[in-house]
Amino acid sequence: MNLILEKRQIQSTVILHIAPITHNQISGLTFAIPPSVNSLQRLGVQTGLLTTSTSGCYEKPELYPVNSILNLPRYPAIASMPQPLNQPDIIVFHSTYILEHILLAYEAVQRKIPYIITPHGGMTEGAQQQKHLKKKVGNFLFFNWMVENAAALHCLTEEEAFDVKKIWNRPVFVVGNGVDLPPRQVLAKPGSKAELKFVFLGRLDIHHKGLDLLVEACSMIQQKLRLSKVQVLLYGSDIKGSKVKLQEMINNYQIQDLIHLKDPVWQEKKQEVFQSTDLFIHTSRFEGHPMAVLEALSYGIPCLLTPGTNMAKEVQAAGAGWKVEPNPAAIAEGISSVLAARSELPLRGQAARNLVEKKYSWSHIGMRSLREYERIISENI
Repeated sequence: MNLILEKRQIQSTVILHIAPITHNQISGLTFAIPPSVNSLQRLGVQTGLLTTSTSGCYEKPELYPVNSILNLPRYPAIASMPQPLNQPDIIVFHSTYILEHILLAYEAVQRKIPYIITPHGGMTEGAQQQKHLKKKVGNFLFFNWMVENAAALHCLTEEEAFDVKKIWNRPVFVVGNGVDLPPRQVLAKPGSKAELKFVFLGRLDIHHKGLDLLVEACSMIQQKLRLSKVQVLLYGSDIKGSKVKLQEMINNYQIQDLIHLKDPVWQEKKQEVFQSTDLFIHTSRFEGHPMAVLEALSYGIPCLLTPGTNMAKEVQAAGAGWKVEPNPAAIAEGISSVLAARSELPLRGQAARNLVEKKYSWSHIGMRSLREYERIISENI
């Protein structure tokens, strides 16, 4: 009887996700939010997505309804959506400092609909230091109000939650991003070849992703990398002229034979890159919960990570990689440790896959998210 009642409660729950994405946008949000909504839909929840990007609509077919703010009145936008999304039990705002979200939050407050903010790393101390003056003004004008009226803040890792609690005085819960598990027959085989491929995959944002630190670190141990037949491949789209800056650094250090800048890859091409990778490197200064790291782990690839990724401690504890501090000397030392432990790469790769299977499949993440949403709904009835 309890199981039947619980199923009925789930099916009657309506969850509206709001996010500033389009289907062809290159960002972690685009890869994280739609499958997270899907995971709830597969559990039988009535859910949907309202996109708030002003540059276009989300046109990729999904299992759940998708609406765009461009096709709705400015106010009341939520009430103007098709049923049952016009009367959600809870709203989940993704990302921060989106002007379109302020009026939507105001409507939620007026209608007494509880809402959560999932900042995806945007409310940490490191993120607050980026464009500091602009964010300080934004906080004063509108974002502090939006946070004060939020039922909770949804952080993606314990590290992010610890950082967020130091700044924002709101309840916090932790549920990470998830990943679709690739079949075992397509997993990587780290350390199986004489040559080694060390890969970064993400936006080529030189400061945010700490790529300047990585390039300098490689220059410090360039002879060691050559002797070990290492190639460092950086895949991603150019952000704020970072590609030119990175190439200049590579040229100045004369390591063009070691580090190569590559265009972003998708679908089959991305799978091919992961399959041939021996070590995934992510030296970010700050993050939320990077999807690229989760994907690499799911392919059985050990990772070398800085604390800013919010996964370094967990990955190291699981035996799935190495944690290094965000400075060139520490990164160089970490890479040297990888080379010295080359024979351990297969074992660490298996630990990487085990970590994701245990904690980060989308079905697991969907159930954990739903429990938190239901708890907040019950507390706000």
